[in-house]
Amino acid sequence: MISQGSDDTSCMEDADKGASTSQEVFKQQLVQHLDWFAERGLTVSFWWRDDDATVPSIELEKTLGLSERFSVPLALAVIPNFASNALADLLKTTSQTCVLQHGWQHKNYQEKSLGEKASEFGWRRSEQDMRREISEGREILQGLFGEQFIPVFVPPWNRIGPLAVKTLRNMEVYGLSAFTWINHYCLPHIQSHLDIIKWKKNKRFIGWDAAMRRLDLQLCRRRNNNTEPIGLLTHHLDHGQGCEEFLEVFFSVTKQHPAAKWLSAKELLERADHDFNQSI
Repeated sequence: MISQGSDDTSCMEDADKGASTSQEVFKQQLVQHLDWFAERGLTVSFWWRDDDATVPSIELEKTLGLSERFSVPLALAVIPNFASNALADLLKTTSQTCVLQHGWQHKNYQEKSLGEKASEFGWRRSEQDMRREISEGREILQGLFGEQFIPVFVPPWNRIGPLAVKTLRNMEVYGLSAFTWINHYCLPHIQSHLDIIKWKKNKRFIGWDAAMRRLDLQLCRRRNNNTEPIGLLTHHLDHGQGCEEFLEVFFSVTKQHPAAKWLSAKELLERADHDFNQSI
């Protein structure tokens, strides 16, 4: 029994040492990427979206605290049907936070039994119902958050059907934010690219190695075209061990490096809207 306990302790120490090493490698490679841009007089833009906000919580306060401490703008995707006055009061105390519209009530309408992926605004909804929910959701968020609300629609599960996109387009004033390039685009869009949570089985941090591989892909793409911002995606209620530490490191490196620039959702929507109108 004593021997087994000793082995367990040794394994834990090795795991901690491995995590520490991976973190250092992550930092080094991130700095090397940013140095490449700096040497050429270029910058890389980043933005941060956090999903599923409805009420104040310890987890949300930690997230807001990171935003304020590092002066990183935070786009908080709020679920309109459950948004609270208490959340509005909390966000009034922040200087770096804006609010996006996260669907209506984060309810799945797809048929899981048929192998369909979850979506609130997929292809099993009528245009009338979707328009009503989008309109009511916007009214609620504008009433609660005022100028902190930015008209960017974030579909739950990052999935949206063509009819929902058409509905948003007909309402004229919306931008769209989902994940990578899996959606239909007829709107100004500001995408997220780096989700730091591993969702299958036990929700947890994806790990330093996976984070670096995903970020490496995006930074390599920006070497050919650095105009598109890299979107960081988090879910404060699901941050397991490692997520907060990752954010501390990521913000610390990027805020200190001259080649990295953090932008707000408002700035990005204005830019996306301009680029979209130029292309049509």
